[in-house]
Amino acid sequence: MPIGGGSPTSLQSTVSLPELSDLLTREFQFVQGLEDPNDALQMFMSDPIANNTGNSRLIQEVDTETYAKTKAQGANAAKAQVGVGYSVTMYLKRVAREVEVTFEERTQNKYLEISAKLTSLTDFVPQRRNLDLTHILSFGTSTSYTDMDGISNDLTVGDGKELFYSGHLLKFSSSTYSNRLSGDPVFSQGSYEAIMTMANTQILSNFGETREMDFNVIVSGKDVVTVNAVKQFLKSSSDVTQNNPGVINTHQNEMRHIVLSKLATTALGAYDSTKRKWWGVAAVGQGGRGWQSRYSESEAPNLKMPAKGNNGEDFHNDNWAFGVRGGYGIKVLSGRGIIFSCPAS
Repeated sequence: MPIGGGSPTSLQSTVSLPELSDLLTREFQFVQGLEDPNDALQMFMSDPIANNTGNSRLIQEVDTETYAKTKAQGANAAKAQVGVGYSVTMYLKRVAREVEVTFEERTQNKYLEISAKLTSLTDFVPQRRNLDLTHILSFGTSTSYTDMDGISNDLTVGDGKELFYSGHLLKFSSSTYSNRLSGDPVFSQGSYEAIMTMANTQILSNFGETREMDFNVIVSGKDVVTVNAVKQFLKSSSDVTQNNPGVINTHQNEMRHIVLSKLATTALGAYDSTKRKWWGVAAVGQGGRGWQSRYSESEAPNLKMPAKGNNGEDFHNDNWAFGVRGGYGIKVLSGRGIIFSCPAS
């Protein structure tokens, strides 16, 4: 018959966690397996925000025409047009988590190493940051989503459309561009070549002129079939669609594969099977020449540690509070530089 295992608690005491101080001698096993909290961070341009510089940032495009024009003898040179394009506003937010430990729990607990782990909140801020960053993509077919705190998050890019959209607008042209693969096929060599064709034709300036970006990553969730298909495609020396091993794979090592542990999740971080086969390509890590996604950190993750007599100790009940804090903002300016396929299952 199972022993112990009461309800979860944020106040650690000999009442809420009797297993740590009772007469029995126990062996505790932690449930391990936290994902890399930085897998989505590499998709975003990062920069810090200094103190006392406000709680928001306006991120704005500026664009110009591309080509020189023929100049007739003795005639004036044609003037190039420039213009300020779309903009988005990024707002900062602060995240935190705390636990409390009573005096009795601190002095009567027999398993100090267990208490140390229960009060170590180091991973909380990076894990939430990773979830928030990943959900920019997980909810990229919507204009907004409500996060685990019940707060509505605006996901529209500069033209007012959702991130993955077939008809993105241009500020100074009636042309449109798409960054969602038609039909939302699962990953294969054929669908990869179709999405890369879009990468060659669907990157347009605000004046409707074609531009080029260096698409350097394939992005997917943890779906085993999708991950294996991408690995086989990128690492095989022969063409994966051919039985003849003499036909070389021209796409070998063409891209880096980023696996986002939280791509197929709900707003609460629970598994969402409807997104498990989503995948795409992106131009990342290239400053202003790639996907215009921004992560700005205003407060690095930091622990608040109590000690006898400091502000972490409650004068009235002697409880110690352990906490972690962090602050950041996330916003995407444009759909240029990322193209996704969103299979239903």
